[in-house]
Amino acid sequence: VIISVILLGGFTMFSFLAMKPELAGIKESVVLFLLGSWSTMAAGVVNYWVGSSSSSKQKDETIQNMATKP
Repeated sequence: VIISVILLGGFTMFSFLAMKPELAGIKESVVLFLLGSWSTMAAGVVNYWVGSSSSSKQKDETIQNMATKP
């Protein structure tokens, strides 16, 4: 959970910097590159919590529950 919060916070920060790169004093191309990298990681976080990984985990739990019933 902590890593997810850090990644989403970083994505939010780079999204803001992409709109106002002069605030950080760095080139816009660098900000856009970092934004692309962080957006990929943020998408992975969202997919983990609400996407296929979450569904896969629920499926595994259901199969385990079915196997333990007599």
